Order: sequence, then C-alpha cells, then structure tokens
Amino acid sequence: MYAIDINIVSTHQQMEDLFHLPDRRFFDWCAKSYFINRGVFNVIDSWLFDYGMKDIVLRRKVMDHYLRYLLSHGFYNEKKHFLQFGKKGVTESLSSFVERHLPEQCCDGDLYEA
Repeated sequence: MYAIDINIVSTHQQMEDLFHLPDRRFFDWCAKSYFINRGVFNVIDSWLFDYGMKDIVLRRKVMDHYLRYLLSHGFYNEKKHFLQFGKKGVTESLSSFVERHLPEQCCDGDLYEA
C-alpha cells in the first residue's frame, strides 16, 4: 500500500500530496475514487493539457474537481460501477465544466483552488 492510502484522504495536506504522486499512483487513486478507467483518465488529462493547463499539479487539481462534479451530477452508472459518458461525452462534459467552473486565468499560470 502507498504512503497515502489509495481511497482515503482525510487532510488537506494528504490531498495536496496526492497531486504530486507518480502518474500510475495518481491514476490508481482516481480509478478507485471516481470509477474511471485508464482511457478516460488519459482523455481528461490530454484535453486539459491541450486546453492550456501545462502545470501537472494544476491539471490534477482540476481533474479531481471535474471528477467530483461528475459524481454529483448523475454520470455514475450504478449497475456498471463506473462513470458513464456516452459517445463524445467526456469532451463535451469537460467543455461544459470548464466553461462554468474554471476562471479563465487558471491556464495563464495562476493558482487554481478547487
């Protein structure tokens, strides 16, 4: 098991440490916490990078915020135990999320606080 338990993050510091994990460990945490597979993780990460979020810690914070948003807005399929999007659903929901929830300056190097 990792120094940070994969599914339980109880303090702000533990959450901050999570964003600095190696890629595989961060993905494992996302998969267990948000019910996504590697393909969905890669699409989200690439889309945010292409959108202008070059800083990996910022990108991971936004990814965490986005995935929490999805869980609270009906994207979780109870029967399949995964987030479910449909065709082009990831990119469409990302566009909508960014438009509504991210300040424009977050891609200019400013800090993003979820």
